[in-house]
Amino acid sequence: MKASRVIIFQPTLPSYRVDLFARVAEDLPCQTEVWHSSAQLGVLTQREERFAWERRLPAMRALLPGLDWQPGVLTTPVGPGDIVVLSGAPRNVSNMLMLAWARWRGARTVWWGQYWSSTSRTHRFLLRLLLMKLSHAILFYTDDEVEAYRNGLGRGDRRPVDALNNGINVGPIVAERAPYVPGQRPRSLLFIGRLTEKAELGTLLDALARPELADVRLEIVGDGEERSSLEEKAARLGLTGRLAWHGGMTDERAIAAIANRCRLFVYPGGVGLSLLHAMAYGLPVVVHDERWRHMPEIAAFHRARCGLNFERGNPVALARAIAQALNVTEVDDGWSVAAARVAEHEFSTQEMARRFCRLLQRVEAGEDRHAATS
Repeated sequence: MKASRVIIFQPTLPSYRVDLFARVAEDLPCQTEVWHSSAQLGVLTQREERFAWERRLPAMRALLPGLDWQPGVLTTPVGPGDIVVLSGAPRNVSNMLMLAWARWRGARTVWWGQYWSSTSRTHRFLLRLLLMKLSHAILFYTDDEVEAYRNGLGRGDRRPVDALNNGINVGPIVAERAPYVPGQRPRSLLFIGRLTEKAELGTLLDALARPELADVRLEIVGDGEERSSLEEKAARLGLTGRLAWHGGMTDERAIAAIANRCRLFVYPGGVGLSLLHAMAYGLPVVVHDERWRHMPEIAAFHRARCGLNFERGNPVALARAIAQALNVTEVDDGWSVAAARVAEHEFSTQEMARRFCRLLQRVEAGEDRHAATS
């Protein structure tokens, strides 16, 4: 690659992104810089280690409701020979301006973001499409999004369009993962993720109160603003003795001690990277059936076919799906094998880094000559 620098702007740098950027920085023959702001995401942003490729920006600021500004983005020097990769969130005004400024300065640009997710709204989606038009290349989260774009609004777009298949670093998980023998595990469920409204964990609590799940336990790994209200609801439903609240954690050995004793992973709301975390442990999955009310990582579930769906927001349907999945007790459980395989080989940070570099090579090779200006 002949680029002088690859400059990547991110809102923040959570722990699950570190391995990706470390691999990219190692694989690229040019200087790599990852510019990011600090943020309060609990254990995900509580780290002291600094990296040679890491650059700090001041904290993000809110301009208006729904619009953010990242100080320092527009004063970062860019020019000919640089490739600038920008987060595609349309609420980040500074990124929108940098996308245009970098092009004017002669840099090549990559728009990196989600095509559609559980948090998308029509007006932001349309703005996202406009921002894509300014870039030399597009990098989506998953192959499913590339297909949706190519078959729809992106039909005829001849720029480089690729996907990372967004995942996590599965190496530490594989090292700690125990063999999955469902009949030898207790009737315990794993929920891992932030306790937010998006998770819809209240639906799972209602399902656990159903008689068919009377002997089922729930292990909750994660924290967030909904925890207090969820604990109160659990007490009202008489579930307190069947729930374990572990809080947020990033120590994989501690997480493994919990995940390795669970039979299923259940996420009642719009699931994202938590799905890949559980699948890497070989856990079968129960998630709701509205594809576009999930985050893009739901593509891994559809790729693996490693569990069951239920009608979103329906605790009776959720309880029925959990009960059905718990009845699978064969030693050679195909769901577990498929989940682990897809997480390890198709949605890992190793694969993400390979795809990231592949797209940048295409941009450097000049495949953007047909960039959508017509």
